[in-house]
Amino acid sequence: MTEQKLPPEVQQAIIEYENLRNMLAKIEAELRLTESELIEIDNILSNIKDMPDDVELYKSIGHILVKKSKNDVINELEERKELLQVKQQKYKNQVEILRKQVSDSEKKLRDLLAKYGIKVA
Repeated sequence: MTEQKLPPEVQQAIIEYENLRNMLAKIEAELRLTESELIEIDNILSNIKDMPDDVELYKSIGHILVKKSKNDVINELEERKELLQVKQQKYKNQVEILRKQVSDSEKKLRDLLAKYGIKVA
């Protein structure tokens, strides 16, 4: 049976399900990026903390390197880490909610398909 021949409520359920899955995939991708950046910051912090206090550090800003003190770099990284941890928790909460919505939407879609006697491969 083609999608054009499906009842309107089934078509709408399919659209809702696909939209929820797309949102979930997008949020999961954002969560992975955030977690990756957190790991990178942790690695940098662990390396910097073992360095002497008078070490010369440089931060890349576009195409320019700017000299920064060890404490300034650590403070900037820790602030960024705090922000990323907040984002990470927000994304985790969104993923949890969206997974439930996807599951509910899938059940609704399966029920509708069964109601109309439509079999899915």
